[in-house]
Amino acid sequence: MHARRLAASLAAPILLAIAISLAPGEANAATRLRAVTLSDPLDGVSEFRPRIAGDTVVWQRGSGTGAEVMRWDGTQAVNMSNNGVADENPETDGIHIVWQQGSAPNRDIAIYDLVTRTSTILSSLGDEVFPLISGPYLAWIKMVDADGEVFVDPGPIGDQVTGDLLVHSSFQMDGANVVWSQGDDLGQTPGLTDDLHDIAVWNGELQGFFVLTGIDTDDIKPVIANDVVVWQAGPDGSGDIWYGDTVGTSNLLFDGSDERNPDTDGTRAVWQHWDGLDFDLFLVNLASPNAAVPFTNDAFDDVTPQIDGTKVVWVKEVTPGDSEIWFSWDGAPPEPLRASQNNGRDDVAPRLDGDSFVYESCLNLGEPSEICDVVRVPEPRGELLGALACVAMAFLLARTRRS
Repeated sequence: MHARRLAASLAAPILLAIAISLAPGEANAATRLRAVTLSDPLDGVSEFRPRIAGDTVVWQRGSGTGAEVMRWDGTQAVNMSNNGVADENPETDGIHIVWQQGSAPNRDIAIYDLVTRTSTILSSLGDEVFPLISGPYLAWIKMVDADGEVFVDPGPIGDQVTGDLLVHSSFQMDGANVVWSQGDDLGQTPGLTDDLHDIAVWNGELQGFFVLTGIDTDDIKPVIANDVVVWQAGPDGSGDIWYGDTVGTSNLLFDGSDERNPDTDGTRAVWQHWDGLDFDLFLVNLASPNAAVPFTNDAFDDVTPQIDGTKVVWVKEVTPGDSEIWFSWDGAPPEPLRASQNNGRDDVAPRLDGDSFVYESCLNLGEPSEICDVVRVPEPRGELLGALACVAMAFLLARTRRS
């Protein structure tokens, strides 16, 4: 009896701390975000292009014929390919992992099902690259000609969506919808060296193809979420931000001197805004598209933002060779990820999904000697509280058994 009372009295403070941590409205909850390096920082191999969906994180390790697709299984990095050929450009929807396998001109699409733990190779004549997956929908580029064409399954007869002289890039997918930027980058149209780009959408539910275009300029860098498309209209240095839908509607969202790299969760949008001195972030609720507001404002460049609900994460270029990851959780003021401060590395390319994000942490970024690692920031409080709960329950159980 005395052991049970002692166990309960000792476990109670731990459980109370957990309850307090779970209480809503804690202003500094986000500061407890922990960064976990998923790749091996000592192996001398660059690991990059992380993707996250729920608890699934995948990335590419190495390049060329030695490239492999890696996955974090919760405790360690697992090689998903390991087949002696190039495995590149992985993507995931949290249930499947897809990537391109092999070397040009005979690359195939590989699919791994995380539920059944089975792999499928979609082998066909031709060169298939840049796969995307969302539930039952699969999209890819097939090099049936010099510029490549967009294929979607399920899609039109033969799965081929495009058949033109345009290059298709910035490929993204959400649900049944696929979006990309298309233009004559190869100069195949007589008299033109580079056609202005438009935003193209394949609406999987309607089985329809739509083109979104703004003013007479390059439309590039599209992102899509919940039937909302946001993109950059104009090249870096003179872009505006536009938005539209998956049935052909487009509108100007923000007219500035240099607006870049938008992202959206379907409800809000965020992007880089040049204020005349540096890049800050602007944010807008798409229900009030004419009411964009500054989200950051300091003396450093804030770039490549990601947004999901009330979470925003981005890169702050504080010092050359030592850029940092910054974030704002649930309306709290922006703050740095402590693990990325003054670490002598460029922390870049964040990808946000829910309460977790991944990014690349790189040495010698952009140089031939570049080496990157993949870092994940788990959901705030989740891992810490889980560990505390396990400790409390184990302690309580051990004390009870002894009595």
